[in-house]
Amino acid sequence: MRVLILATDIYTRGGIARYTSTLASALGGIIGPKNVHVLALLNSGDCGEQPDKFRILQALSQRPAFTAKVRYSLQCLRVARRKYDLIICSHVALSPIAAAIQRVFRTPFWVACHDAEVWNPVSFPVRMALGRAQFVLPVSRFTAEKMREVNGIPREKLCLLFNAIPDAFSSMLLGEPDGSESSEQRPTASRIILSVGSLARAHDYKGFDTVIRTLPYLLAEVPGLQYTIVGTGDNQMRMETLALQLGVRNRVTFAGRVSDSRLADLYRGCEVFVMPSRALRRNGRWRGEGFGRVYAEAALAGRPVVGSLAGGAAEAVLHQKTGLLVDPDSISDLSDALATLLRDPKYAAKMGCEGRDWAKKIFRESSLRSSLVQVLQAGGYSL
Repeated sequence: MRVLILATDIYTRGGIARYTSTLASALGGIIGPKNVHVLALLNSGDCGEQPDKFRILQALSQRPAFTAKVRYSLQCLRVARRKYDLIICSHVALSPIAAAIQRVFRTPFWVACHDAEVWNPVSFPVRMALGRAQFVLPVSRFTAEKMREVNGIPREKLCLLFNAIPDAFSSMLLGEPDGSESSEQRPTASRIILSVGSLARAHDYKGFDTVIRTLPYLLAEVPGLQYTIVGTGDNQMRMETLALQLGVRNRVTFAGRVSDSRLADLYRGCEVFVMPSRALRRNGRWRGEGFGRVYAEAALAGRPVVGSLAGGAAEAVLHQKTGLLVDPDSISDLSDALATLLRDPKYAAKMGCEGRDWAKKIFRESSLRSSLVQVLQAGGYSL
């Protein structure tokens, strides 16, 4: 069996790029690395060495300009002449290309769906492509329900496929021997809460501003508290200004972009991971977290999580077992949840241990492989 994955990008550290890479690796573990090919639109990011569990055929452009998209579409058609058994689109925007390939070569295809791009009505070409897909793969139940409700995708076509954390990074988070690059110990001079995510204005639903607003209240109970945000984007200055206005600028660290080993250190060095993502509806369109893989990463690091009741984020946290879920618009709810965990380290540690055990079962690459085997068998593929 041979599979071609059509991807927007594969080299960056964004959520969809990481999803694509992990999906390709999991497939490579099932049908062999030489049988899984990835054709990406964007070549920005760390191109590095070829992965060992799949093959990257090409990445065409630094920017998603119209001409680049046309060239990519034509290249997909040329590559598809190699007669693949299945095509998987790692983003719904690529589904019309897969539908065109199906018309020409009769190759069945699947479409992965993440968050707000399918919570809202999709374009006519995408709607037609989703109708022709063999399976549609939402990353959360919330996304699946939105697809049924808003875009009319029948339940029998939807196959839930949770995000998974790559094996190499899982090992770093777990502190396993093969992930021993991560060596920094938890700091003793300060107590750290951590967030990880994009600071772009387009992603302002992640709720970092809400966490900053809780700091004046939390510092009264935890004087040594520090808040670290990992990520970059054009909204950072607004976050810095907010922290300055509230008198907590010296308590907020903007760590920027970091390596995986450094990120694992930060996860393992914090006391609580927090990201109160909102599900926003503006001008009739939804935005929000389809799943929130960072919750799973924090859980693998053995850290309790304060997450959100909104969107698909709630599916990555077991309330009062692996963390606490709060109303993302309530500063008091968020303050109370963080204070509860910071006041009671034993309770927080118990949640962290339960979270690690749960994440090892649900969110590792081996779990994704098992889920993929079931979907492949449901699709009639012999393994």
